[in-house]
Amino acid sequence: MRLENPLKVALNAGKVSVGSWLNLASTLAAEVLATEGFEWLTVDMEHGPWALDDAANGFRAIESRGAVPLARVWSHKSEDIARVLDAGALGVVIPHVSNRAQAEALVQAVRYPPLGQRSAGTGRNQTFVDYPAVANEQILLIPQIEDLEGVDQIQEIMAVPGIDVGFIGPHDLGLSMGLKAEQIGNDPEHERALMRILEGCQAVGKPAGLPVRDVAAANKWISRGMQMIDLSNDLAMLRSSVRSQLAQVKR
Repeated sequence: MRLENPLKVALNAGKVSVGSWLNLASTLAAEVLATEGFEWLTVDMEHGPWALDDAANGFRAIESRGAVPLARVWSHKSEDIARVLDAGALGVVIPHVSNRAQAEALVQAVRYPPLGQRSAGTGRNQTFVDYPAVANEQILLIPQIEDLEGVDQIQEIMAVPGIDVGFIGPHDLGLSMGLKAEQIGNDPEHERALMRILEGCQAVGKPAGLPVRDVAAANKWISRGMQMIDLSNDLAMLRSSVRSQLAQVKR
């Protein structure tokens, strides 16, 4: 099996791609969501209870249904990022990226020489044909912008060669602005910060994305130019469905 990343191809072509987030640490949930048509799924190793071997099985489940497996890592450390990539993730979302220096260090961690300093270890990644030769081209490096420093430096971050997509963390961004949870998504300054990130990415020719709760929000941000849309997550979809159905049961 060759290493191919259709998500990277789509985003670079200016297309919109819709995926979701996996917080339940369930490989079956991953397989179901991929089967139903999400183009990519992110195994959340920052906040979800995914162990590394579970994540590798999650990547397999996602691949088996034709979707692209990504992972949000819990660390900026090169050895942590390498282990997740060696387990088979075709892209990594890195939380709390705030400046160019951090972005440059992440490129060194994700890209093999001569573009970076990723170690050439042996893992599940070696089951892909010619992995070392094509990984730099196929792997997505996705910094997550989650504070005002990152907003202010968005063009500098995204201009770093080897950085692929600017992905927003709206909730942590709102908290960094001093907003309460219920204000996030309704505050005009918060929305302006999201637009500044989008515009900064567009200024250097890179795609941007963000998580959204529902279809209305997805369509809103797609119309504004967001390309990588994270539509909810497995935990939220399960909870929403249960609440809706229980509320309609006549007792």
